[in-house]
Amino acid sequence: MRGPRVDRPAIPAEYGITKASEFVDWVDVERRLEADRVYWIATVSASGRPRLRPIDGVYVDGIVWVGGSPETRWVRELADNPHVAIHLDGTDEVIVLDGEAEVMTTVDPDQAERLAKASNAKFPEYRMSADVYVQRGAIAIHPRKVIAWTDITRDPTRFRFDR
Repeated sequence: MRGPRVDRPAIPAEYGITKASEFVDWVDVERRLEADRVYWIATVSASGRPRLRPIDGVYVDGIVWVGGSPETRWVRELADNPHVAIHLDGTDEVIVLDGEAEVMTTVDPDQAERLAKASNAKFPEYRMSADVYVQRGAIAIHPRKVIAWTDITRDPTRFRFDR
């Protein structure tokens, strides 16, 4: 995946962003996506009702990977409407990701190996194997836009991705 295009997000001037002189580094965003154990994910029901929940997942090869039973409402919502938003925990380093979810019933064996390795590094208690991803699949969330800042007046940054 190519790197993102970087610019300023559309934030009203009254928030003080006219003083902004820096940008967040994409490497720092990826570090957080790799390290954080909780992603807050927002989905939308068929009637347009938003739903928010904490989930765990891993960031591998430029994609956020999560799992969930196809019997859960939020996974069914993703199957019907792939537009999704993710917010990481905390308020000191804000990261909000907008993307599209791909509900996969299987994962390529090589990718499954990378996912199992990342999952076991982050969540050793799950003892994931590549076979689980191959047999059950996963949900791949492809970033389209990421907004990040450490200080909204100093470094609000928008990363945009082409797919």
